[in-house]
This record gives sequence, C-alpha cells and structure tokens, in this order.
Amino acid sequence: LLRSLEMLPHSILKYPREPVSTETAFYAEAFGTAILAFVIFCLTHQKNDCQRNKVYIPPLIGMTVGGLISVIAPLTQAGFNPARDFGPRIVAYAAGWGNVAFQGWWVFVLGPIVGAPIGAVVADIMLYGNDEVHDQCSTEAEN
Repeated sequence: LLRSLEMLPHSILKYPREPVSTETAFYAEAFGTAILAFVIFCLTHQKNDCQRNKVYIPPLIGMTVGGLISVIAPLTQAGFNPARDFGPRIVAYAAGWGNVAFQGWWVFVLGPIVGAPIGAVVADIMLYGNDEVHDQCSTEAEN
C-alpha cells in the first residue's frame, strides 16, 4: 500500500518520460497544440465546406485529438491544455505531495500557450491570407 501511495503523483500528474529531455517535451507539447489549433481553425472557418454540414466538425476534431494523443502521449502524456495539467498539480501540492507536484510544470503550461497561437497564425496565413472574406470580416470587426 505504501508503494502505491508513493507512485500516486506519477499516475495522476504528467511527467516527461526519462528518455525525453525537458526541451523535447516542451517542443512536443507546443507542436501537438499547434496542430490541434490549426485543425480547429481550418474546420471552423466560414469558407470551409464543412460549415455546410457542421455535424462533421466535432468528430474530425476528436479524431485529430486521438491521433495526436497516439503520437505524443508516449513522450509527454499529451497535455494540450494547461488547465488539465495545472489543476491536479495544485491539488496534489495541497494534499501534501510537496514540490514533486510541480516538477516540470512549465512544459505543460507554456508548451500549449506557445503552440496554439502558432497553429492559428499558420492556418490564417497559409489558408486564408489573401482571402477577401477574411479581410471583410476583419474590417467589420474593427468597426
């Protein structure tokens, strides 16, 4: 029972695995979040044909999340959402696990914060950079 309690933080909180450096874990989290943001922005853009039948958008986003988890989870547990990681760390710290609860926290908080805007910018520039509708929406939003 004592051994199980010692392993509890490792089963609840996300830690990069031993062979993965902290920098690699950060880049994996940022890259995965960038891809997820890219797909979400592409699928939800008003010029996308998926907008005609919106029933396809949630399954496509879900399949993207599943695929990213399949690839990135063996490295970092695929957080993609700072709240999903940081909340349990606060609870674990309050429950008495001490500083081990915050080991590597910045990877799972800053990685998605850096990755999501990159994915959004790439989607905007690559797919809709010269789009008249995009320019019109931007002008309407400013007014």
